[in-house]
Amino acid sequence: MQARGLNSVWTAADKVGGQAIERLAEDISSIDWDVYERQKKALRDGKETELGAIEAPQLIPPSAHPHEGREDALAAGEKALRQGQVAIITVAGGQASRLGFDGPKGAFPLGVISGASLFQMFAGQIQRLRQVYDCALPWIIQTGPGNHLETMAFFEKHSHFGLGSDSIDFVCQGTLPALAPNGELLLSAPHRLFRNPDGHGGVYRALKGSGTIPRLRTAGITTLFYCQVDNPLVWMADPIFIGHHLLAQARMSVKVVEKTDPAEKVGLVVIDGARNRCVEYSDISDDLQAERAEDGGLRFCAGNIAIHLFDLDFAEEMAEASLQLHLARKQVLALPAGGLVAEERDGIKFETFVFDALPLAEKSVVQLADRALEFAPVKNRSGVDSIQTSKEALALRSERWLKESGLALDSAVVEGPIEFEPGLCLGPEDLRSRAEIVTNTCAGRLVKVTR
Repeated sequence: MQARGLNSVWTAADKVGGQAIERLAEDISSIDWDVYERQKKALRDGKETELGAIEAPQLIPPSAHPHEGREDALAAGEKALRQGQVAIITVAGGQASRLGFDGPKGAFPLGVISGASLFQMFAGQIQRLRQVYDCALPWIIQTGPGNHLETMAFFEKHSHFGLGSDSIDFVCQGTLPALAPNGELLLSAPHRLFRNPDGHGGVYRALKGSGTIPRLRTAGITTLFYCQVDNPLVWMADPIFIGHHLLAQARMSVKVVEKTDPAEKVGLVVIDGARNRCVEYSDISDDLQAERAEDGGLRFCAGNIAIHLFDLDFAEEMAEASLQLHLARKQVLALPAGGLVAEERDGIKFETFVFDALPLAEKSVVQLADRALEFAPVKNRSGVDSIQTSKEALALRSERWLKESGLALDSAVVEGPIEFEPGLCLGPEDLRSRAEIVTNTCAGRLVKVTR
């Protein structure tokens, strides 16, 4: 450890003595030293992203819209679902503190009328998918170090939303040590390194390290559908998206929304060096972002919405890949040099991004999503991407599905927003198929299934 220049890390533990030294030694022994050296290199090198002559990617139209190859993709995707080859992974490592809620973000009550949580909405879709395709459809939930136990307790409290505890795996993401500006390790206490979650790119290592990947392979899973818990409009296990991915023999694929405002702050999927990749908006010049295509729309319009498909073998390979380390310079609560009491000081946190694996995939598919039907994240308490905008999008989608299904609510029902009970349907066609058992209550307009 001395050879690695860690003498200064021991000062506080030496002052405290006893178990502090043993516990710090145990913490330090868990460091991946190759990653630590990459962290220091990233800190020295500064700018992370080098772009070549980028081009706009080829986009497949949204699943809900008619397009060439749609029926073939639907058939391929549904076959994969029926044969039990698909699993879902939802990244849910964050807390809902920015929403004014004490608990995991997935536990946030977003239901317009019912107050259903985000987890309940996702669970409802999975339950309906299992019914329609008569498949196991395992659900993996990636938690974070700060909400792992709380998330499992939430599911136990709600009886796993009827899905069965043996069909849900909880996988906790890893951490990376934060560094001081000079590259030294930081301490949060005399016996503990200062660490932060390793980002959504840590999903690959979490899957492999937990033993989940070999279990999925034994169960016959070949394809993973990835989404994040803050978007209640996710079209879970979209069979058309899955079909396009499989027919193209892609190793990783991505859904995007059409960016119409050059100033919208979303990552962009582009072609760089003959392969698709996602870059942060801050890494593309304002002039380039404002360029127009022949049809008048933005030339670079593929906004990343964190919905992916992975070949299971590819996900396992990415667990060992050296994905780019992204830096965030922040004030952190850590021990000063030689001190025993934590205080605010300059620090650098590191994380990896799930989409940085995209250019490592020999083949990938980029498909548009209909923003109104598939993307309304709840990130803020108010304003853009807020509780209110997400609830409004949910209600508007329900109204649209109800209209397209040809069904109508009882005219005596109180006027108000429409909410579908989680698990009611997967879309307007599925809603139409359930017409004989669909009812509504007078508490607003909660459309539900008669049990």
